[in-house]
Amino acid sequence: MQQEEKPKFLKFHQGSVRSVAFSPRDRYLFCSGAYDGKVNLYSALRMELLMCYQITTMTLARNVNAVRFTSDGSRILAATTARRLGVVDVERGEQLLAYDNCAYGGRERSGLATDPVCPNMAVSIAVNGKGLTLLDLRMPLPLDFVYDLHESLIRDVCFLHGSWPWARGHQSSILTGGYEGTVKVTTMDGRVLHSFQTGHSVNTVCPTPETFNHCADDG
Repeated sequence: MQQEEKPKFLKFHQGSVRSVAFSPRDRYLFCSGAYDGKVNLYSALRMELLMCYQITTMTLARNVNAVRFTSDGSRILAATTARRLGVVDVERGEQLLAYDNCAYGGRERSGLATDPVCPNMAVSIAVNGKGLTLLDLRMPLPLDFVYDLHESLIRDVCFLHGSWPWARGHQSSILTGGYEGTVKVTTMDGRVLHSFQTGHSVNTVCPTPETFNHCADDG
């Protein structure tokens, strides 16, 4: 990782990989979710598989289409094509929670986001693909639903830092990108703060890691 070498290919899935996420607490720790119903945990430093989590069972033969770490790095969230979202303990490999009928079940990669400030808050794409499911991981059931936020399938979702002008004054703001080409900034309850058209289909959205106008502050 620190010097230029040949790429290393980690071939530990039996199905196509749909999502990859790095841990916010360990720079070398990352996970992947694939069309074999498994979430794998790796060390990028040692370039090896550390653990394999079986998210789905033989009686529920569905596949993983999104993975994310919580902001404290202790849990991995995995959305599946069975419209279920599983919460896995990173150290023990145990499934702590499972939320049914709260995630989009399409074959494509789906959107899933965790709050960078609060490790218990998460957002998944709703079952119909056009809305959002809000989750408090301390609760056994979804916290709330935002219906039909976009006219078409939401391809990606993430949390937006409070330094951005549209997000100021709000504890948590969400950025979504729809297949119809619309990008929206909303509050947790679905109130639209800002919206713009890209002119083409959106596959992914991601703000830069620094705060808004960071370069301007540096002169």
